[in-house]
Amino acid sequence: MVPKLYRTFYDQRVFSLEEASRHFPDKQQARNAVHYMKQHGYLKQIKAGLYCVIPFEFQDKDYSPDLVMVGSRLVDPYFFSHYTALRIYGFVDTPLHRIVITSPERFRKFTFEQRTFQNVHTVHFFGYKSHPFKDNLDVYVSDLERTFLDCLSRFELAGGMVRVYRTMSSFGFLNYLLLMEYLEKIGNKTLMAKVGFTLDFLRDRWDVPPDILESLKKNIAGDTIYYLDRNIPEGMGELEPTWRLIIPKSFRELVRPF
Repeated sequence: MVPKLYRTFYDQRVFSLEEASRHFPDKQQARNAVHYMKQHGYLKQIKAGLYCVIPFEFQDKDYSPDLVMVGSRLVDPYFFSHYTALRIYGFVDTPLHRIVITSPERFRKFTFEQRTFQNVHTVHFFGYKSHPFKDNLDVYVSDLERTFLDCLSRFELAGGMVRVYRTMSSFGFLNYLLLMEYLEKIGNKTLMAKVGFTLDFLRDRWDVPPDILESLKKNIAGDTIYYLDRNIPEGMGELEPTWRLIIPKSFRELVRPF
């Protein structure tokens, strides 16, 4: 006979011990039920207290749950961001080796089946939406404007600077007023300089309104020098004077699409 928990969480696929405990008089009985299911091939442990149901057709085979499905159950509230958002939207097609999840809550980074689940803790929890994924699963993912800002903020979580700029040409339309609203809320001058430089660089492709660029220039007025990427090797950067931004000397060659 199929265990009760198996039937209960079959459609949800991924569940926590806390969720399982709601179906038993006490937590120990829930632990016993989970242990039985693990022993008999009904579920797989993802990490302590988190499990995935093994579908009927995979019970005699090796089964790996969908990584996005797993990520959607790790913390609440959340949204997928950076490279993971690019992947969900279809802007990149390489496999996910790191699943990036932004939240005002924290969870400890962990690895499951050679894939890393990484938490980005933020006090700026906005700029996301519900997005249909698969198997009738909707997930929360950063909208394009927030994805744009997040990728510029942390290239290392978005596949690197070169990949980010090569991918951005596929974004198409951005809501510039919404983008400016997000920038004002975040209030980071370095990010404003990066955004200004990037919009200026892509203005012919994206048809960027001149007043947006002028507004960004005013926001970073002063003598401060900013860096596009702090990982630019010493001696390999040059100043882009309009935005007072240090960029790689070979920037345009590096980011040129294939």
